[in-house]
Amino acid sequence: MPLYLIEAPDNDDVLTLADAKAHLRVDGNEEDALIEGYVAAAIANLDGRDGWLGRALGEQAWELRLSSFSGNAIEVPLPPLIEVEGVSYYDTNNMLQTLPSSTYDVIGIGGFGKARIVLKAGRSWPGIASGDENIMVRFRAGYLTADATPQPNVPAPIVTAIKRMVGDLYENRQTIADGGDFSVLPGGVSPLLAPLRVW
Repeated sequence: MPLYLIEAPDNDDVLTLADAKAHLRVDGNEEDALIEGYVAAAIANLDGRDGWLGRALGEQAWELRLSSFSGNAIEVPLPPLIEVEGVSYYDTNNMLQTLPSSTYDVIGIGGFGKARIVLKAGRSWPGIASGDENIMVRFRAGYLTADATPQPNVPAPIVTAIKRMVGDLYENRQTIADGGDFSVLPGGVSPLLAPLRVW
């Protein structure tokens, strides 16, 4: 399932520099760029298509490309889903078409697991041109901001894990400079995140 990033999230929507500095107990601004880099690295390790969690954190847009319609549903990765912006495809004449939204329902918006685009009763998928990636599903995913709050409702265990990862990067910068392993989550982080990981 090829996934293409259309609009990247803003890291400040997950953890602001001010919150990271408060966690690190850093008052000055001499190391702001360094800390912002650590925040970006920690979030990138967890977020999106290549992240350990397999889910979207800050609001972001993606395009899922498929080679065929199969069954009566399309699974949408990277929960939580905000919306499906549209489904387009190349028909049997190799002309780009948009699948009418009246053809399907979207199940699982804002849910914990993967959402699905499900055919309505009595409907069927259209014929498509042969070849790869002839179906394009545009969608937005991530945790939305709650009313009257400045930041999204990213679950507390994820925010706590990111803070711990930033703290580990900040305190062990020599290990990083010497080629430390970025793929290994620091101690205590995996148990926080495991229940939220999408398999």
